[in-house]
Amino acid sequence: MQLVIDTANTSLSVKNNSFFIRSKAMERIISPARLTSIAITTNCQINASAIKLAAENQVPIYIFNVLGQVQARMWSPYFSNTADLRKLQLKFCDTSAATQWIISLLKRKSTLQIQTLKQSGKNRTGLLPQIEKDIVAMADFISSFEAQGNFLLEDCRNTILGIEGNLSKMYFRNLSALMPVPFQFEKRSRQPALDYFNAALNYLYGMTYSVVESGVFAKGFDPFAGYLHTDDYLKTSLVFDLIEPVRPFIDRLLIEIINAGLLTAAHFEQKQQGYWLNKEGKKVLIPAFNDYLYRRIKSDDKFMRLKDMIFNESFALGRYIDKHFKPEQS
Repeated sequence: MQLVIDTANTSLSVKNNSFFIRSKAMERIISPARLTSIAITTNCQINASAIKLAAENQVPIYIFNVLGQVQARMWSPYFSNTADLRKLQLKFCDTSAATQWIISLLKRKSTLQIQTLKQSGKNRTGLLPQIEKDIVAMADFISSFEAQGNFLLEDCRNTILGIEGNLSKMYFRNLSALMPVPFQFEKRSRQPALDYFNAALNYLYGMTYSVVESGVFAKGFDPFAGYLHTDDYLKTSLVFDLIEPVRPFIDRLLIEIINAGLLTAAHFEQKQQGYWLNKEGKKVLIPAFNDYLYRRIKSDDKFMRLKDMIFNESFALGRYIDKHFKPEQS
């Protein structure tokens, strides 16, 4: 499970070889064997013994900002793979196989987005003509990815991003129309979010990045050496690549939460010309997200826990590099 510290002035230390959490309202002891990670979303005190205990037990500590994005990370310095994998990771970028891998991710993502629209629009007969029209257009855009498969990424990156951008616009336009009125939105917005839906989605995506990044480190990849997403992001580019086919599943979680009436306007606050999830809103999303990670999800005709599926993206990339990249040919 994930330990979430979201109450200000909480302290995290060690007692009897376990984590000791103390705040004004409670005291709690948790064995490190029970934890997969520690998430800190507010100011707190954490001593060196707790950091060491976490590292010894391979429990990463993530510090999140108000958007749900990882702002700092602490973990063990030991990885399961050698430097050879990271060398191949960099060389792989200069092959058309890397382009084909990126295309496969985006095709899966877009196909899942179409499935999400179909599922969400089943009982919205008045919206079906427009949705079905855009689904046909989305399918055409998905097919157009294939024409880029024989190019190196540096030669077709902008074209691929343009196709993906058009797909995203159509998807979110229809998704907005399917949402109840308080959660409809004009466009996808990030920093800051311009509406409730994007504020919640940004926070969920932010938490998802940390899980994807854990998978990247578990495999032994360099998270900063991505393919489609380049150094312009000044962030973990490979994480941005690998999260793409995961996003539609996170969208579905938010749709589920909204349709169940679990989120309301009271869970958001407006500041800095945008909307932000407040503490009560985080209390809705964080437990729902953590539970969702262990829900069995269908992908590629297989059922597996979402967290396992996320980790498998990194391991599948490793297998793909082994299969398609031959270092002796370089």
